[in-house]
Amino acid sequence: MNDLMQVRHQVGTLVDLLRMRAQESPDTVAYTFIESESARSQVTYGELDRRCRAIGAELQREGLGGERALLIFPQGLDFIYAFFGCLYGGVVPVPAYPPRKRRFDRLAAIITDADAKVVFTIAELRDDLNAALGESKLAATRVLLTDGEREAGLEASWRRPVIHGNSLAFLQYTSGSTGSPKGVMVSHGNLLFNLQAVKDTFSYQAGGASVTWLPSFHDMGLIDGVLSPLYVGQHGVIMAPTTFVQRPFLWLWAITEFGGTNSGGPNFAYELCAQKIRPEEKARLDLKSWHTAYCGAEPINQGTMERFVEAFGECGFSPEALSPCYGMAETTLIVSGERRGGSRYLQLSRDALKANRAEFVDDPDAYSVVSCGAPVIETTVRIADADTRRSCKPGEVGEIWVAGPGVAGGYWDKDALNVEIFGAYTSDTREGPFLRTGDLGFLWEDKLYVVSRVKDLIIIRGQNHHPHDIEMTAAEAHPALQPTCGAAFSIVDDGEEKLVIAHEVRREALASLDIEQVVKTVRQAVNEGHGVIPHEVVLLRPASLPKTSSGKIQRQATKGHYLAQTLSLAAAGRKTAQPRPDLAEPPSANQDAAAVARFSAEQIERELRAVLASALSIGPEAIDCAEPWSSYGLDSLKGSAAVAALGDRLQTALSPTLFYDYPTLTALSRHLAGRNIAIPRAAPSAPAAAASSETPGAGEEIAVVGMACRFPGAESPAAFWDMLTAGRDGIAEIPATRWDVGQFYDPRPGTQGKMVSRRGGFLPDVSQFDADFFGIPPIEAEAMDPQQRLLLMVAADALENASIAPQSLAGSQTGVFVGICNLDYIRLCLADLDTVNTYSGTGGSQAIAANRLSYFFDLCGPSLAVDTACSSSLVAAHLACQSLRLGESNLAIVGGVNLILTPELNVVFSQAGMLAADGRCKTFDAAADGYGRGEGCGVVVLKRLSDARRDGDRVLATLLGSAVNQDGRSNGLTAPNGPAQQAVVRRALGDAGVAPAEVGYVEAHGTGTPLGDPIEFNALRAVLNEARPEDRQCWVGSVKTNIGHLESASGIAGLIKTVLSVQKGVIPPHLNLQKKNPYLECQDDRLDIPTRCQPWPDGYDRRIAGVSSFGFGGTNAHVLVGGVRS
Repeated sequence: MNDLMQVRHQVGTLVDLLRMRAQESPDTVAYTFIESESARSQVTYGELDRRCRAIGAELQREGLGGERALLIFPQGLDFIYAFFGCLYGGVVPVPAYPPRKRRFDRLAAIITDADAKVVFTIAELRDDLNAALGESKLAATRVLLTDGEREAGLEASWRRPVIHGNSLAFLQYTSGSTGSPKGVMVSHGNLLFNLQAVKDTFSYQAGGASVTWLPSFHDMGLIDGVLSPLYVGQHGVIMAPTTFVQRPFLWLWAITEFGGTNSGGPNFAYELCAQKIRPEEKARLDLKSWHTAYCGAEPINQGTMERFVEAFGECGFSPEALSPCYGMAETTLIVSGERRGGSRYLQLSRDALKANRAEFVDDPDAYSVVSCGAPVIETTVRIADADTRRSCKPGEVGEIWVAGPGVAGGYWDKDALNVEIFGAYTSDTREGPFLRTGDLGFLWEDKLYVVSRVKDLIIIRGQNHHPHDIEMTAAEAHPALQPTCGAAFSIVDDGEEKLVIAHEVRREALASLDIEQVVKTVRQAVNEGHGVIPHEVVLLRPASLPKTSSGKIQRQATKGHYLAQTLSLAAAGRKTAQPRPDLAEPPSANQDAAAVARFSAEQIERELRAVLASALSIGPEAIDCAEPWSSYGLDSLKGSAAVAALGDRLQTALSPTLFYDYPTLTALSRHLAGRNIAIPRAAPSAPAAAASSETPGAGEEIAVVGMACRFPGAESPAAFWDMLTAGRDGIAEIPATRWDVGQFYDPRPGTQGKMVSRRGGFLPDVSQFDADFFGIPPIEAEAMDPQQRLLLMVAADALENASIAPQSLAGSQTGVFVGICNLDYIRLCLADLDTVNTYSGTGGSQAIAANRLSYFFDLCGPSLAVDTACSSSLVAAHLACQSLRLGESNLAIVGGVNLILTPELNVVFSQAGMLAADGRCKTFDAAADGYGRGEGCGVVVLKRLSDARRDGDRVLATLLGSAVNQDGRSNGLTAPNGPAQQAVVRRALGDAGVAPAEVGYVEAHGTGTPLGDPIEFNALRAVLNEARPEDRQCWVGSVKTNIGHLESASGIAGLIKTVLSVQKGVIPPHLNLQKKNPYLECQDDRLDIPTRCQPWPDGYDRRIAGVSSFGFGGTNAHVLVGGVRS
């Protein structure tokens, strides 16, 4: 008997196991949780035991022994403390899927089903859970914290609970509808047996390291990722699933960093690594320690395994490490698994499979099935006919039945279901009881092969989807569909599980049915709601969906009709995937990018249509060349992959940002064929037009004669410059005076009603305002949006900075141009109608923000509030320059303001995936994950340069030219567009009479998004590197890394920074840049990003810089700023 078998017999429960480890190795690190390459936390066996005894003692003192406790945690050590703490207290833990976009209903159903008296969580989730429990009439359920204060020495009062091997250890709730959750009852004995089976099958060794990113609330993540290291005596290394999905490299990096010996995941994880990890990242990997790479939880694809081996063989990964396996929550975890070096693939006849026979063929187009190995120790697997329950012979396909010590005790409080699922006997041999898995497979040479499933659960990319949830989303997507008359099911296509939806059409909608539009709407709704794109949507005639006599949808029967093509279609309701048409021969190798243009647009369009059809699994004829990619539910992953596939066919490297730059098939085809000349280039070196007598400032430079600001961490331009050059930022915790952060914060992306970040760039004391100074009655001042108050104060400061007496402007042709788009304050006021008064209308109006300045200073020029979202204040500067050059204004006050007073937009932007969790813009960095919101106000005072010199004004810098455009019908309303960005920069250069090579710095829009950043950088590079000498440097940075994204005030913030930079001849450092985004085209260093203060680069006759600002609706602005000539 080996040491681990002795462990299994020496300890009867997980409590005994952890106590043994703590006593034998108290200072050994048990678990390490990694958030990034540099951020990690860990706990030793001794400290873990102490924490768990304290939690257990608290539960015992509260008399909760024998009860159930729901565990709701983000991935991390707190979950481990709660899980073992419950076991120590004799309480049954119930790990739960943290709610994201779905409602609290599912968790409430689990609490009710398990009769849970306690919910364990962390402090930052407590208020949200208490509120949700109250709304769900579960207010009696107590919320306890793992990170809460406990009295010192509480662990000393702990007593071992009366538990043994047959005692219930935890409930594992399987994916299902919100109405009928099923909790699998897993005992301590089940767990200890399964842990030994895993160790024995995969040859885990003490002293190794287990690495997992799988969620701890899932059976594989919990048992193999958390419990197995404890059982074997290994170091458990854990990361969050989102960390892996966002950057797959970190999984393999962790294996390298910690010498990982065993790790794994579903098939999609290996595919993602093979596709996404770049060569320079591979150079950092050493996978020779990886002894066992298990793969399970979804259908396993031979091609994926082969691609992974090919991709990472150079990193030391051995193909012998691949270990496909099979299991489920109902068997605790594992049923069968391949031992190291035993992987095997069989090619099966598809026709024979339809007859439930495994017939081996030598055909590359055959159905490939991967061996999941032999059943683990002490486990019996039988294949039985699902209908007759007769035993199947080797090679016959039937339902997989399992018996052994790993089979759980059934579903909690589901006696009738347990008899059906856990109590099956073969009809011919009366052998049993067996667990009916609902999966189809066969045994061959004592190894298990899984070919499909008969149960309804849909598993795609390792994620479980209940058909009922998808059916509800589909039914609500379009009014032409009949409610409760749809069926969602999965099919296997090319070795991959895919989603099909069949849905009845309302009888009254048949006559005017727009099939294309209905299908497109359903696909998009399901993709947005569930993160999976339907392979096919089939529209059925009314009353034709297979149902039972009681009206229950028969999904498997519907699937059978679908495969047999015997469904009753509504007209041409079936959108069937068609074989790809014959394609043109791909070009020969060694062609450069210019060679693409030699193909006609029609040829490239045909190639691209086929690539896109393959990516979407639809027929090429179903693709409308004029429709944006987004209308097909094409996500960035598949869009980038489609562009890459096209590049492969054309034998040239294509940037993945083309997916955004050219949002339709026709636009991209024409671009690649060399026809994409949508906007004529302005001649950058052309001289400015001569001024006419009627336009006194036409073509004249515009002088900046004064400015003021209040930005996060800086109350004046001087303080702002100090912060910029010192490389500091103004990002901090959301002030408690704004709202209760804890009520709205949840770190899990997509959680309904929550925001993912607690931080941003905020101003202090935004309620302070000297109403008497501005002659405003207190009652009116209170009704004024604080943005209006802030604008008044900063505008007065700017005039003072310009040495202009406000009273001297009375009655003058002074224009006011203000960028503003936030409506938080009026929403706050209208929430309580008792506070509304006669001043509320003007106090909450955006237009009045500009008009109030004109009114207070008695200004008679144009007075405009500009809302183009994020580009508002730079568009305002452009309009001011035009007004001055046209003679419409003789002086202009230009500003932008933004205040964040309510949490709603934070929640909205979090739901859209736009916000960075740490509140910081990581512009141009590989780790960019969204922007951090910021607030502030900036104002500049502008004059025609000749007027400023005449009046003896101090000139800080001049605005040489500007341009504004729109990106038209791009790849979605809010998608960035590279060609449009290039066009606006070229137009501004033309307006300024400046050549691209004369620009030494660009203040980028740079919000910090993975694809938006390279689109902008690469657009700048395409323009500014034209005719640029090799030794002439141009720097690119973004003030958003210092103060966050000020939204409507972001353009003015960038302009003020650039004026200071041009004035002082210094370029401040760009923050938060650790590693450049891999999609930045940095083939040379003429365009680069400053990470420390830089003097203005050499080789320029004059300091000239550009400022970009792009609205998320597509309105782009660019302004050229020049240093003052002697």
